[in-house]
Amino acid sequence: MSLAWLLVALLAAGALAATWFVADRVARSALVPAPYGLQPEFTVLEVERREPDEAGRPVAHVRLPLATAERGGPEQVRQFARVDAEGRFGLMWDDAGRIGHGELGPVLARDAASVTRQLVVVEGALPTAGAEARLDATLFRRDPERDHGLAFEDVRIAGPVGAIAAWWLPAEGDAAVVMVHGRRRGERNEALRALPTVVASGASVLVTSYRNHDRSDPGPDGLFHYGASEADDLLAALAWLRERGVERVVLVTYSMGGAVALLARERWPADGPELLGVTMDALLVDPAAVITHGARRAGLPAPLARVGVALASRRIGVDLAGLDLRARAGTLDVPLLLHATTRDGTIPIALVDAFAAAVPAALLDYRRLDAGDHVEAWNLDPDGYEAALAAFLSARLRP
Repeated sequence: MSLAWLLVALLAAGALAATWFVADRVARSALVPAPYGLQPEFTVLEVERREPDEAGRPVAHVRLPLATAERGGPEQVRQFARVDAEGRFGLMWDDAGRIGHGELGPVLARDAASVTRQLVVVEGALPTAGAEARLDATLFRRDPERDHGLAFEDVRIAGPVGAIAAWWLPAEGDAAVVMVHGRRRGERNEALRALPTVVASGASVLVTSYRNHDRSDPGPDGLFHYGASEADDLLAALAWLRERGVERVVLVTYSMGGAVALLARERWPADGPELLGVTMDALLVDPAAVITHGARRAGLPAPLARVGVALASRRIGVDLAGLDLRARAGTLDVPLLLHATTRDGTIPIALVDAFAAAVPAALLDYRRLDAGDHVEAWNLDPDGYEAALAAFLSARLRP
């Protein structure tokens, strides 16, 4: 072999190895559950202690850094790093190796590089200047009783691959609302924001999880399947409810939880409870498109992102492109309340718009907010969000 051909072969082998390496990174980031830790996105700049609130909780004014060009610019900021976001948001910070958290108030002051907001501490000590932190849309991070004074049972449901963690808030009657969280950072506490409104519907409430998340057992491969296997965990939760006399259900879902719900609908057992309606917040419409979008936001070219999707599909034995919910939207046969935000950096709004356009119009109530990142519709307009949710549940749960 000539030297020229050897160089060509070495270059080709190097390019192939680099392609595989990048595609593997894309696949891993799309499939491997992230640890449920702080995952900081910035550091606290200044903390000024103030008088405690009426409940005796610590209060401070905290100065937080705005996203800069070095962090990617306003169109490419990492999720939840918009420290000037209007609405109800939380702050999480490193508290001597634990996680402290509290609620932020409105912006009090602003300069070119930072904003100052009030912080009311819910758990932990006040943060100090330099503490690693991140903005938190979940806001409530504990459980129904400690956050809202709602009595509940912490239950373990037998699922197809292990135990499924759930909160059970029983009520009289044969109806229940099942709340299903999203992926990665998603846990049952994602449902806590709207939980009082759901409980006020008068139905029993099951806040359930699924494999590889929260305190549920992992699946055999420990990877996300974007609803393809997680739907079986939801069906197990529905069977658990059926054993307790539940004959009618409404599903309230977040992000990938919506995909779990729609895929479970396709496998709904003949003796399962009657499905009365579904709500979806920031629906994960198409995992292949979402993974590709995330890779491109990270600076990777589209061809490499598509190779990563193909590798991810091969690893979990699921054709991710075949999980595109736009192809299923027209088959929806129950009312749907859909919330989305136009600046969602995880799920492009065009995907949600296309899904909504394919849903039978008579079944759809689409609430599209012109702001906000992923699963932030409640944070931007809590009163409007809960009013829409309460009306939807009332209409569905009438005897």
